[in-house]
Amino acid sequence: MKNSAQVLSHIVNQPQYKKLFQHQCIDAIKSLMPPHLQNMVSFAYVKHKVLYFVLNHPGAKQEFDIIISSIKTPLRLYPPEKCKEIVFEDIRAYVSHTPPVKINDIQINHEVTYEERATGTFSNTIKNEKLHKLFEKIRQEIENTHND
Repeated sequence: MKNSAQVLSHIVNQPQYKKLFQHQCIDAIKSLMPPHLQNMVSFAYVKHKVLYFVLNHPGAKQEFDIIISSIKTPLRLYPPEKCKEIVFEDIRAYVSHTPPVKINDIQINHEVTYEERATGTFSNTIKNEKLHKLFEKIRQEIENTHND
């Protein structure tokens, strides 16, 4: 019986999942960077045997350029175990000036409407007079909308 790690490694090594293998390799290379620089990497990809890191801050690009030579040489001599088959001729980085899209920023253009399912046939047992009147107002509103 195979465990999950064996199943995943078998799947990743198939040709149709080459991109998944590349992403594992990119994650291994990204883990070699300092933690604060890892957090500034938006994403990375491989194109024409060049590994591109897309950074989210110009300061990260400047620091990346400074330490890139100390990353390139060891990678050529001793690539991570996951990167044995992938050969990079160069490693580059650039800054993406597009702001990240947050879920809260997405606007919904349509208004959600629904039919009232409540009929307003419930009893009001609240002892507090102020709350009792408010509750009765709500119940009356529900009854009015249901009868329309």
